[in-house]
Amino acid sequence: MSPAPASALGRWISIDGDDGIVRFVGPVDGTSGTWLGVEWANPERGKHDGSKDGKQYFTCKSKGTNSGSFIRCVDRIDWGQTLLEAARSRYITDTSKISTPSTIDGRRGKIEAVGFDKIANEQSDLLGLTVLGLDSLRVYELGPCGVMANVRSLSLARNYLTGWQQVGDILAAFPNVDTLDISANHIEGPVSLGAGLGVHTLRVDSSPGLTWAEVGGFVDHVGARSLSFGWSELSQLESSAALGLLEDLKLEYNHLSDITSLASLPRLRSLSLRGNQEFTEIPVIHESMFPSLESLHLGHTGVSQWLSVDHLGQLPKLRTLYLAHTPVASESHTSHAMVIGRLANITKLDGSLVSPEERTEMERYYLVLSTQLEDELPRLAELIAKHGRPRRPVAIDAKIKSRLAQVSIHVVRRSSEEEVVTKSLLKSMLVRQLHLVVARLAKSRDFQLYVTSGGQWTPLDCDTRELSFYGVEDGSVICAVLQ
Repeated sequence: MSPAPASALGRWISIDGDDGIVRFVGPVDGTSGTWLGVEWANPERGKHDGSKDGKQYFTCKSKGTNSGSFIRCVDRIDWGQTLLEAARSRYITDTSKISTPSTIDGRRGKIEAVGFDKIANEQSDLLGLTVLGLDSLRVYELGPCGVMANVRSLSLARNYLTGWQQVGDILAAFPNVDTLDISANHIEGPVSLGAGLGVHTLRVDSSPGLTWAEVGGFVDHVGARSLSFGWSELSQLESSAALGLLEDLKLEYNHLSDITSLASLPRLRSLSLRGNQEFTEIPVIHESMFPSLESLHLGHTGVSQWLSVDHLGQLPKLRTLYLAHTPVASESHTSHAMVIGRLANITKLDGSLVSPEERTEMERYYLVLSTQLEDELPRLAELIAKHGRPRRPVAIDAKIKSRLAQVSIHVVRRSSEEEVVTKSLLKSMLVRQLHLVVARLAKSRDFQLYVTSGGQWTPLDCDTRELSFYGVEDGSVICAVLQ
């Protein structure tokens, strides 16, 4: 056995392929020596809830009541490494030439380069870096480190960080960081940090142990303008955080059903709820709600009622909307017209720009659809005044459909796997707009497009040309070959 580190309590460890956090360090009644009480990430690794013989030594915070156990402090425990050790292992190649400046130009003036005389050998090649990527390197704290004022982007995803104080210490050594990624760490507890920290873009994805209040408190503390807090099993948004500076917010693939607590954020311009299947209804929008919202991503959510979509018409600045892969948008060409017809200010829909010509076309189609549905649709009087009342619905419907092509899109991957999707595309769609559609299907932007209508394959090689130039029609096959 080896002695436990002085800072063992609250540390993340790994042993024999199992990870956990140390909740207790000390003696256990009826035994000799020092024990570590560990709450394991995998509850099946545990044996109890932190108690032994009726005495509670520590408390497990995870859902599994028996996710804890006691272990001895043995040599094969991996306690992680400091940030400087991780940076040295990834970046240091030559320490023969060393420069130790006394001051560094910072965003707020000269910064004293404290400690460089002692650790210059280790940091020699790091001083010029503006991007520092230390993902998955078992970083648990800053360690001995001088000021790294040149770094603008710092990524510490999937490491051993367990407390906000560790994050604060790191930011103090990186005073000019604009982008910070601390996703998939093991941070917990309330935020209590000193003043003077500032980050523009913050990512804390894959962090189910954190609450909205904790993350919001940190966002307020550092004055972040952009936050990504996705894949974190978030089910509710407490309204405790001010978030007064937040402009861009991604809460993707959580379990949210209500976002009304975000409605008062004064500067929020972009909101993504992509993948929140429990989000089925857009709230009624009252005056002063979401006053700055320009972009809303609802793709892969559970929105199922057009009446709910109508509420978005009350957002005066909304211009960009993603509604693909929702129940309400299951009919591709019809839903396109329904959105454009209902929402007068949308200029970008599902990744494609809505040109004036397309808006006119879709608004006329929307009027045709209004004659075929029993429900009263919004904006009808306005659009009839603009385009006139449709006199021959069937003929006009046929005219609109004649401008659409029902095509099969084949996504061919290197593994020879092939995915086939049938879509209705406007023949006037530009090739660059088709690239956006295919990129979402392929989950990649590295591909070549080809089309055939039964003859030879023709490359779609000019982004500014319409699909009709290449003879795209009903029954055409478009092939995307991934590189």
